[in-house]
Amino acid sequence: IWSASAHSSSGQTSTSWGESVGSARGRSGTQARGRPIRYERQFAIAGRMLADGVLWVGGSSGLARTFFEERVGPLEGERFICTGVEPDAPEWLLGVPSLAYVPLDLTSAASVGTLFQRLPHGAGTLVIGARLPLLGSGAHTTLLPQLGALVAAAAVAGVRRVLHVSSVAAADHLRAQRGVDEEAQLPPLSEYAGEYDVFKRCSEEEIGRACEAAGLPHVHLRLSAIFSNEPQCIQVRALALQAHAGAYLPVLLDANSSRNVCTALRLLLERLEAEAASVRRLYYYTRPRGPAVPYGEHLVAYRAAHATSPAVWLPYLAVAMLVALWHAAVRHTPLGRLAGARSVDYLLQVSSRDHTFDNGRIHRDFPSLAASEESLVRAFRRIEAR
Repeated sequence: IWSASAHSSSGQTSTSWGESVGSARGRSGTQARGRPIRYERQFAIAGRMLADGVLWVGGSSGLARTFFEERVGPLEGERFICTGVEPDAPEWLLGVPSLAYVPLDLTSAASVGTLFQRLPHGAGTLVIGARLPLLGSGAHTTLLPQLGALVAAAAVAGVRRVLHVSSVAAADHLRAQRGVDEEAQLPPLSEYAGEYDVFKRCSEEEIGRACEAAGLPHVHLRLSAIFSNEPQCIQVRALALQAHAGAYLPVLLDANSSRNVCTALRLLLERLEAEAASVRRLYYYTRPRGPAVPYGEHLVAYRAAHATSPAVWLPYLAVAMLVALWHAAVRHTPLGRLAGARSVDYLLQVSSRDHTFDNGRIHRDFPSLAASEESLVRAFRRIEAR
């Protein structure tokens, strides 16, 4: 366990990644820009060193940020490569031990086709955590075939296993879900109304087909709303806007902390490397262990973590009416032509329906997960402290 004041080293590593692969360090081995980030291990999980390299596609995300900032696993001596659309490594990746950064545009066949020639070393595990806007980007259909191409190229390059960071949206976010588990049949794709939901469902299918064709063990981890270390985290910002005046929404909505999710990712990475045959193809991990709670409880936790005062509870009926009016405006007025307006409407519609899931499978297969979970109150305090 790292001490609370442990800083990353200032460059005394023997890497040869160089600027051609977007190394997180500059030529001199010192920080390329900005100040070193305080990395600290605040909790322990039963873990072991990952022998194979890990390629994290989408590794500039808020989830990846939590993984490295919170030191989920040994990291020192392990070999991680993160990719992102940014030409240079995000500042929060600077100083992470044994990590390289490589730019990747998942909507470009040329970028995907040259990825494995641009890596500084091989990787035995591929983590796919592609991020796209909820609506309106036009990139969803462009990216889907590249996911299959990515997996096929990975297999040729020596990747042995795939971990796909998926979403409960794959099960259709625009219909109520109560206690859904991994055995539940998905609705017909023709009944999906959300562009993002269709993308997540088709992503699972495309990655699954490509892995089957290449003979690669793979797993989809479906996640819910996540409160992450990323300052622009949409879930945290939504609660911050309601800190002093908000409604207690009675809708049951699962949510989790990014650190909890990263612990699950770490356990899956270790199990996939050690005994891939024992890992199921699909897991839900949508909240800390315990019963499902209303969304209003997440706001209660946020206010408790920040000692918010004064805090006013607005009438839920008034909020419900505003949501209905916004939905009607998006559907029946020129407002619906704006991607941003449609994205807001999508999120409001999602939050108007119950979304709870049975997390029993992942807790049965990984019993140590519960012992390292943090509550949402603790998560909000940790995020604020950063």
